[in-house]
Parts: sequence; structure tokens; C-alpha cells
Amino acid sequence: MKENYEVTSRRIEITGLVEVLQEIIDDGSKMPFSKKVMVDKEEIVNILDEIVQVIPEDLRTAQWVLSEKDRILTEAKTEYERTKAEVDRMMREKVDNHDIVKEANIKAQEIINKAQTEAKLVKLSARDYADSLLSDLDSEIKEKNQQMMLNFKNLFEGFVQEYNKNFNTTSNTIKENIKELREMK
Repeated sequence: MKENYEVTSRRIEITGLVEVLQEIIDDGSKMPFSKKVMVDKEEIVNILDEIVQVIPEDLRTAQWVLSEKDRILTEAKTEYERTKAEVDRMMREKVDNHDIVKEANIKAQEIINKAQTEAKLVKLSARDYADSLLSDLDSEIKEKNQQMMLNFKNLFEGFVQEYNKNFNTTSNTIKENIKELREMK
């Protein structure tokens, strides 16, 4: 349960950092006659560094889940081997009593089946958890990337429009000056 809280906390942290980045862009000083915004480069770089530091933590969490799965499988196999050795010992001691040997075999098989079922469930749960975590992370990164690309596109389009407008104004002024010069006598 603690791991789930930590993963959710990191997801919230990444989302919060991206939202802070968006706020910095939104609150940046507007450039006169354009849609450009001035922002503090160092502040943006620091936030991006924090995002880069948080993302690998989620990957380490997924690796921990996978290693935990392997540990549990190893413990189950060890328990299986121990139980099998115990059953073998019991069988040797009770060879004369056929019912006890049958009962021990049944119990051993039940333990093996239970260990295999639990191992399979742990493996599937770990895989599903890691898949879900990585899918969520991928979706969040793609969504935030699309938002940032749209913001950059809008900023660039505003710059081009303002440049074109200024260029046309300057060109018209030059043409008017040329016309006045030609009309002078």
C-alpha cells in the first residue's frame, strides 16, 4: 500500500512540475506587438531537471516490483523443495503404511499447486502493475508534450504574423517615401 501511495505521489509531483512550467509560461512577460513571452531560462531548466529526476524513480519502482516477484518465486520454490524433501523423508519412514504415503503425496501436490498458483498470481500482478505504471507515465508524458508543442506552435505563429505585419508596414513606408521622392520637383 505504501508503494502505491509513493507512485501516486510521484505522479502528482510530475504533474505539479509540469503545471508549474505551464504557469511560468502563462505568467511570463509579454513582448510588445507579439505573442512571445519572456521567461526565466534558469527556472525552466531547474523544473525540467526535477522532472527528469522523478521519472527514473518510477522506473526503479517498477524494477523493484519485478525483483520482488523474483524473490517471492524463489521463496516459493525453496518452500516447495523443503516440503518435497520433508515428504520424501516421511515416505521413507512410513513405507509400511500405504495410507500415510498416499496422504503425504496428496499434501505435497496441494502445496506444489498452491505455490505455483501463488507464484503465477504474483508474477501477473507485478507485470500488470509495471505495465499500468509505465502506460500511465507514457500517457502523461505524451499529453504534456502535446500541450508544450501546441504552446510553442502558438508562440511561433504569433511571432511570424507580427514579423510579417512589421515587414509589410516598413515596406509600405519605403514605397511611400520613394513615391514622394519621385513626385518632388
